[in-house]
Amino acid sequence: MIRIASRSLAIVLALIAVGIPLAWFVLLRPVPQPATNDPLQVFNHGSIGNESSQGLPYWIWRVLPTLFPEYLPSNQDGYGSIGVFWQPGEELPVGFSKKTLGVIPRVAPNCAFCHQGSYRLHESDPAVFVAAGAGTRVNIQGFIRFLSAIGRNKERFSADRVMAAITAIYDMPFAERILYRYVLIPAVRKGFEQQATRFAWMDARLDCALNGSGKDDHPRDTLRPDWGPGRIDPFNPVKFFNLKLPDDCTIGNSDIMPLWHFDTVTDPSRAYSLHWDGLSTNLRETAVAGAIGDGMDYQGFTVAKADLDAVINFVRLQPPPPSPFSARLNDQDKDPYHLDPKQIEDGKKLYSEHCAICHEPGQARYRTVIPATELGTDRHRIDMWTEAAKDRYANYREGGYDWGFKAFHKTNGYVANELSGLWLRGPYLHNGSVPTLRDLLAPPGNRPPTFYRGYDLVDKDNGGFVSKGGAAERLGLLYDTSLPGNANVGHLYGTELTVDQKDALVAFLKTL
Repeated sequence: MIRIASRSLAIVLALIAVGIPLAWFVLLRPVPQPATNDPLQVFNHGSIGNESSQGLPYWIWRVLPTLFPEYLPSNQDGYGSIGVFWQPGEELPVGFSKKTLGVIPRVAPNCAFCHQGSYRLHESDPAVFVAAGAGTRVNIQGFIRFLSAIGRNKERFSADRVMAAITAIYDMPFAERILYRYVLIPAVRKGFEQQATRFAWMDARLDCALNGSGKDDHPRDTLRPDWGPGRIDPFNPVKFFNLKLPDDCTIGNSDIMPLWHFDTVTDPSRAYSLHWDGLSTNLRETAVAGAIGDGMDYQGFTVAKADLDAVINFVRLQPPPPSPFSARLNDQDKDPYHLDPKQIEDGKKLYSEHCAICHEPGQARYRTVIPATELGTDRHRIDMWTEAAKDRYANYREGGYDWGFKAFHKTNGYVANELSGLWLRGPYLHNGSVPTLRDLLAPPGNRPPTFYRGYDLVDKDNGGFVSKGGAAERLGLLYDTSLPGNANVGHLYGTELTVDQKDALVAFLKTL
């Protein structure tokens, strides 16, 4: 009897010894992406090492919009409904990587998922893609809610239903069918269920009335405002999931920042603040921490390190598209983007007098944290990043690996950023609460209390994007400045100028 038991144990151990390496080879072994010397291709579609935690098997990813169109924003246009740009001839939209683990290609979001933009100069124009842009139309929360809704209704994500959708468009080999039906689909179903649990806080009623500043500015039993197109709460997901901190009812909603001209922050002679509130002063740590927030683990990092280095070099050198606003001499009567040369010159002088000290590279306050008491802008984004979050991230040890973060800070203000590509950065302020540059020069009481964001037609008169009227209302999302975290107060610089001075300053700012 003992001999039989020993033999059985030996067989089990042998199967385990064979099965584990086989499972790794078939499902987890990272296969390098095709090599490319194009840094834009790496930024748009390169892996950031998150496929094992965030990657969807390619054919499941392909059929999700057809299986669950009712869970997509506006129930339309497949992945286009979340605002990502799909370039002609590309297999994936901008912001998604395709990387094979084992024998299965997987699709996962990368840096460009948030940092991409588009614009149109005339209503009938096709959209122009903007690399590393400010997320003009990207609805990140809409994508998260899409996956979470599937997780809450996981019984509809059945092997029969998914395989029927896949085999309708792909003659899948028998072995791959077996793998999808009995391994991948059950695993993805479990992952969607976990996703729904992980992000339940986004749509849960708040059970506390105080924000981090101790100010009772939103009552109990209310909801956090939606992020909407071009916005994200970037660090509450990290606080609650990676750092295991409890839901503290903070609201971190803020505009997605473009990633342009970061060579201006690599001067070793001084520290430059990054993120809206200056919570980091190191570009590399910022990139690595962002990838961790998107699901990269240490194993993924060992493979994706070269791509992350390429991303860092790309954003250091990538400029915004040149502004269409200028003092052109050709066809000036027909060009709606033509500006008066004298007005531009007058505006440049006003910029030097009123704005350059904060926003011009090399000036004293450039990329420093301006105190909230001076700015007067909505402070929810500041209060979202807490001392506890800073300390835990500084000592983050995922999987036992010491990431060595040393540049995290807790601040009490917002960063004075550069203004390159300002014509594509609307809406304005850290929370995107002011639709146009002209509105930003108005006293807060005269700024629009509501408007629509997510429409990419340039506002040729006011700077920014068109934010009211038929198409903006039809294609955008209503932004209500009365909601907590959405206030359009503060940043009073320039509001005291005369009408003519404001016209000149807006003219110059549109050319940046």
